[in-house]
Amino acid sequence: MNLVNHLLLTALLLGTFTARAATPVDEAAEQMRLAIPLGGDFKPNPKVPAFVVVGHGGRILVSKDDGQKWTQAFFGHPGADHGAWATKSVAYGGGVFVVVVGWGGPTTYLASEDGVRWRNLTKGDAKLPEAKGDARQMPGTWGITAGKGAFVGAGYMTFTATPDLGRTFSSFSMWGAFKDDGRGHKLSTHHVGPVYCGDATGRFLALGDNRGDGPKFGNLFASDDLGRIWRWLNPKGLEASTGRGTLVSNGRLLVMTDKEAGHAWTSRNAGETWAGPHATGTKRATLSEVRGEFWLAGKPSRASADGQTWRDLPAAVPAGQIIASDQGTLISIAPQRFNILRSADGGKSWQEVHRYEPPQISGGAQGLRDGAFGRLSP
Repeated sequence: MNLVNHLLLTALLLGTFTARAATPVDEAAEQMRLAIPLGGDFKPNPKVPAFVVVGHGGRILVSKDDGQKWTQAFFGHPGADHGAWATKSVAYGGGVFVVVVGWGGPTTYLASEDGVRWRNLTKGDAKLPEAKGDARQMPGTWGITAGKGAFVGAGYMTFTATPDLGRTFSSFSMWGAFKDDGRGHKLSTHHVGPVYCGDATGRFLALGDNRGDGPKFGNLFASDDLGRIWRWLNPKGLEASTGRGTLVSNGRLLVMTDKEAGHAWTSRNAGETWAGPHATGTKRATLSEVRGEFWLAGKPSRASADGQTWRDLPAAVPAGQIIASDQGTLISIAPQRFNILRSADGGKSWQEVHRYEPPQISGGAQGLRDGAFGRLSP
């Protein structure tokens, strides 16, 4: 029995996990986090197509047979929306999957090139100012993305990036960095999520909530050097957006949606200018990129190739995030469900291919929060 599994068994024997867990259980959870091996020496050999989906507690589920069978490759400790085991995001790049674990608590970047062994992405000597002396700790991260060999994370007021699979890291703090950008209001943001615009521009964008004055759509940031230095954009064309948006790229086109209003905006120049609003025909739906198209999975579900003209998807398409393989197989997950659905016919029919029992804990939906498709080492 390895150390991580031993610590998990110890924690389970200490008692039932609840939102108000006893101190010994919390201590066991911290020891479990610290026991995760360091990385920085990944040697990917991306051959095997794989889906990876994640949820709170560091729950990592992997399928290497086109989504038919699933293995729980890692589970750390029951967690909710906040804390060291809150888990909301996964990204794939260069033969490695990276999972962000922790929000409002110590943050870990779990990584694997084979889907079996999961360890810290960091080599452990990055010495980031946000780490507070903890070699394993990353800056608080809401979302992570990958492009051109780099992984880029964003969270509250800090961006972090590694161009070399965890051997080195950089961080960029928003505190005081944007005083003279000319937007005319003080920066106040939260829940910043990054997206890669594609190899044509090599740009990373990040969209954050607006918690202060100024444009209601939120705050848009851009990096043109693999996530090291960021600019606070003042994009044109988003004046009509009225709430929190979701931003997705297919490598050529950016689409931002406003869930409550049922509108979309599009950008073909990496976020500098936008066209819209375009009526999507649905509200409170989840936006995903599906083999070059943009899908809004909700009630009803709609799809668009250009972000402007939207069509109906099959009525059977479930609400939630849709992840596609390179063979066209579709996987559906959602925070409110404890299962994985699969479609091999473009969304016309779906079958449940995996189900799990969540821990009895309050403070956050225990369903699956994010997923990605890529290739793992044999």
